Amino acid sequence: MKEVKNYSKYLDRAKKAGVKTHCKGSITIAFFMSSIFATYAYSFYMGSVWIYNDIENTTYGRTYSAGDVLSVFFGVVFGMFSIGMATPNLKAVAEGKVAGKMAFDIIDRKPQID
Repeated sequence: MKEVKNYSKYLDRAKKAGVKTHCKGSITIAFFMSSIFATYAYSFYMGSVWIYNDIENTTYGRTYSAGDVLSVFFGVVFGMFSIGMATPNLKAVAEGKVAGKMAFDIIDRKPQID
């Protein structure tokens, strides 16, 4: 009976920690996805404004067209997905930096002479 009570206590702690971690992850994903959709909306809005107002595309010497807007849109989409694919690797880079600091900090210590 004592073991069950002890197990339940630690299980509740683990559950609370898991819920907290998953909530943080959910908020992060929600922020990332909302920024992606906001970028989509902004790119299509600005593209329609440029087309409607006949803004000149100085690269090609003509006004912006729907093809230009779609090219920029897909460039933004692929860029955002590339950033999204790189974020899981940032954890590994941070862990490597910490490990390197620990390894080289121990090596670079100079003996103290009293």
